[in-house]
Amino acid sequence: MTKKIIICLDGCSPEYIDKSETPNMDTIAREGFRTTGQAIIPSVTNVNNTTIVTASYPETHGITSNYFLDQSTGKEFYMESSEFLLAETIFRRIDKDGGKSALLTAKEKLKTLIQDGANIAETAERPSAWLIDRIGAPPNIYSIEVNHWLFRAARAILAEKHPDLLYLTTTDYANHMLAPESEKSQWNMNQLDHLLGDILNVSSDIEIIITADHGMNPKTRALDLNRILKDAGISANAISIIKDRYVVHHQNLGGAAYIYLDDLSSMDEASALLKEKQGIESVLSHTEAAKIYRLHPNRIGHIFVLADVNTVFGALPNPRETVKIRSHGSLHERAIPILGYGTGSKTVMPTSNHEVASWIFS
Repeated sequence: MTKKIIICLDGCSPEYIDKSETPNMDTIAREGFRTTGQAIIPSVTNVNNTTIVTASYPETHGITSNYFLDQSTGKEFYMESSEFLLAETIFRRIDKDGGKSALLTAKEKLKTLIQDGANIAETAERPSAWLIDRIGAPPNIYSIEVNHWLFRAARAILAEKHPDLLYLTTTDYANHMLAPESEKSQWNMNQLDHLLGDILNVSSDIEIIITADHGMNPKTRALDLNRILKDAGISANAISIIKDRYVVHHQNLGGAAYIYLDDLSSMDEASALLKEKQGIESVLSHTEAAKIYRLHPNRIGHIFVLADVNTVFGALPNPRETVKIRSHGSLHERAIPILGYGTGSKTVMPTSNHEVASWIFS
């Protein structure tokens, strides 16, 4: 029976593949297709992984950020529970049809968000004993090698558990740390490609599609939107959409933010102020953001702010700081590689992450 594999390379701009030796990915592209698609905005992990596994936009599945402020209660949450999901996952659909699916993630938080319906769910943070017995204990979550372990784990799951679908999603620690042209990045991509070959050798009947949840860019400017608004006498809570528990590699500094105003009458004043600030590329009202980027209207702020290519938002000692960091979240990390082969069309290719699962099951 055909095994279907979806791989999400976290933070993998097309350049990471282009600048590295990846013979197995090259073969997939040659025998199938490769295109440059678009990540869903905001270009962050939770939003795009959920989009992939539900084959829907945030307006449907409800995940609009890594972090959520419930305006009806005032409570704030990390979006890492399947209770937040508003749409059915591909794992649940396969289970209903009598099939078997496996989910493999680097981080526990992503597993608990998207695992609904998966028959097998493993992470590099808390792997099962049988998996450790087969391939050894995983490296630290803040390491380049943890993704190599995930690829070996994927091969073991395919060979021993025989799922009909395997969804593998990595961590972007390496790409936060390394530019595509760096020697270590090229080594990393080559290693992943070699391990991909091992996965493909498990069966002669495999269909596969590879995508990314977002790209990555160097950032030199950081803005604290809370301080900027407070200095202007505007009371608000600005939350960087990248915000989560894993902060070593991005320091919770990302290229998009939701702003929740204490007084809605200050909307025009706040928007005008932000539009004047260097580093801010787009300031949208709640209604505009929901319509343009197909976001769930009950799960976004009153204002949606997108940074330019050099800028990130987050909590800082001052309203503006010079930084040296690689991060994502804005429109400038939207370009992603999408490549695959199988029975899906080679001419009608997925153009965005909401189409990835539909292609491999077409």
